[in-house]
Amino acid sequence: MEPVRILFSAINGYGFYYLKTLFEEIPEDQAVICGVIAPHPEKSDYFEKLTGMGVPIYKDFDSFFKDGHQADLTVISSPLQYHVPQAITALRYGSNVLVDKPVGVTPEEVSELISVKNKTDKWVEVGYQWSFSSAIQNLKKDILAGKFGKAIRMKAICMWPRGYAYFGRNNWAGKIRANDGTLILDSVANNANAHHLHNLFFLSGPVMNLSSVPVSVTGKRYRANEIENFDTVVCKALTDTGVDIQFYATHVAENPLNPAFYLEFEKANIRLDADSNGIEATLADGTTMNYGHPDSDHQFKKLFVGIEKCKNPGVSICPPEAAISQTICINALNELPEAIQNFPAESVVMAEDRRWVKGLGEKMVEAYGTWGVLE
Repeated sequence: MEPVRILFSAINGYGFYYLKTLFEEIPEDQAVICGVIAPHPEKSDYFEKLTGMGVPIYKDFDSFFKDGHQADLTVISSPLQYHVPQAITALRYGSNVLVDKPVGVTPEEVSELISVKNKTDKWVEVGYQWSFSSAIQNLKKDILAGKFGKAIRMKAICMWPRGYAYFGRNNWAGKIRANDGTLILDSVANNANAHHLHNLFFLSGPVMNLSSVPVSVTGKRYRANEIENFDTVVCKALTDTGVDIQFYATHVAENPLNPAFYLEFEKANIRLDADSNGIEATLADGTTMNYGHPDSDHQFKKLFVGIEKCKNPGVSICPPEAAISQTICINALNELPEAIQNFPAESVVMAEDRRWVKGLGEKMVEAYGTWGVLE
């Protein structure tokens, strides 16, 4: 069997690590790079290697495909506002797609992506790496098998400080809209922590490769940085499966807190603590089950899965039908009538490399512990 031909859209930022994984960990008889789509490929640390290999480099998809090139798999890690348009173009030219998270900006465009996908014999996977992990896959199998009874409520928290360099790394970080008016909705909940919000919908979904869908969303949004959108959020969603979901995330706590979640069922409680070795389920009779940590799997297992799936097609793990729930929630947050609140100036510490808010971390942890809101 011929190696899988992979077209990469974006080779800087996160795209660099996709390339690194291909070059360093995937044999050439399994997969090869067949092209690059990038507006500024010369900025990539792999530019000389790529040009030395004679890899076709284009600024847009249409030119690549119209010149006669073909791809079995297109890997998209471009800015989120380009995810759906590029994925649709790749599908129409006969390529399968692995698109990074989040899948798109609006539910309407994600629905269009699903429609286009369904009219082809190609597939789309969305790169929420936890969804591909053995820990989450095995946990969800047991949830759907009824081992824990009915799901009641779920929550997650993550506090990953981000500095001035993070918000200044491009022209769309922290933006609601681009300068030309294009909707972006980049935020703490729609980028770095999109994984952890999606995971709650994914684990409360009705089947393995679908998520529950939020039917109502409330919350409060805050910011300390001089950005258009929010860098801190507390939100609550009610899903179509009857599960209450609460989500806590910030980029401006003094200290970091790795992702944690707690799932409450009729017959068990399941938790991943920030400092734990894995997901632990505690049943009503005191029995415990450990599923391991979602981060124990390779971060780019999604790429390995995509390559294998090009050779042996099967059921999708995280299709856009599963990823759309996070997009629905983000859009609902954007449409809340209450404006984004600025943290009081006296509470914001202006450090050399970033801003952080006094006492915010402690308040977030307290709110998470009590299923409450920020006071």
